[in-house]
Formats: sequence, C-alpha cells, structure tokens
Amino acid sequence: MAVLEQLSERAPGQVLHEHAGCWTDPPPVAADSVTLLHQSAVAPWAGGLRQGADGGVEQGDPDPRPEEEIAASVVAADPEPDEGDGRTPADPAEGVAAFVTAVRDTWLRGDRDAVRSAGPVGSSRFL
Repeated sequence: MAVLEQLSERAPGQVLHEHAGCWTDPPPVAADSVTLLHQSAVAPWAGGLRQGADGGVEQGDPDPRPEEEIAASVVAADPEPDEGDGRTPADPAEGVAAFVTAVRDTWLRGDRDAVRSAGPVGSSRFL
C-alpha cells in the first residue's frame, strides 16, 4: 500500500506509464499513459478468442511457427505507418502529433485516483 500511495503523488515532470492496462479491472492508481488498454491480454502468437462462423466465440489456434521465425517476422515488418484497410482508418504520425499538441499543457495536471468506470463497453459482447 505504501508503494501505491507514492505512485498517487505526482512529482513535477513525472510520467507514470502502464504498458498493459485492464479496463474491466482498473488498478487503484491511474497511469498517465497506457500502451495497451485491454479486457483480456493474450500474446499475439497464442490462440486467442475469435468470432466463429455461427457468431459465437471460439478459441483460435496458436501460431505453430518456432519462436525464432515469429521474431524474425516481427523484425522484418514494415515500419511505415498503417494506411488503413477500409474498415480501420490510417494511423499517420500527424494524428499523434496533433493529439500531443492538444493535451501538452494540461496532461500531467490531473490526479491519479482509480478509474471508477468499468470501461467503454458494458459487456464482453460486441455484437
């Protein structure tokens, strides 16, 4: 509890970053930034949940490739920004720059009290 109390106190210029944050079970201290906001986190190469042909949820198969081959494909990936696929928008660097510009003067002023919301979705059903 003493560590959590220290994290809730904001030191000038300090940024509390959380790599993966569960929005259905938020921590007692809210981070200033979160890389991955999730309900359930699974390694990309593990067998995750997916929507089946009948509309229900089913377990997917894990990636059968050896770890070295998976790592090599990650290293070889194109680092250019995603242009979108028709269903998701492009992700240009200008969008991130505009967001940072908009929040830079007020971002690190809020408190770090726990987030009391269970998140943007009322259940695990997205249909």
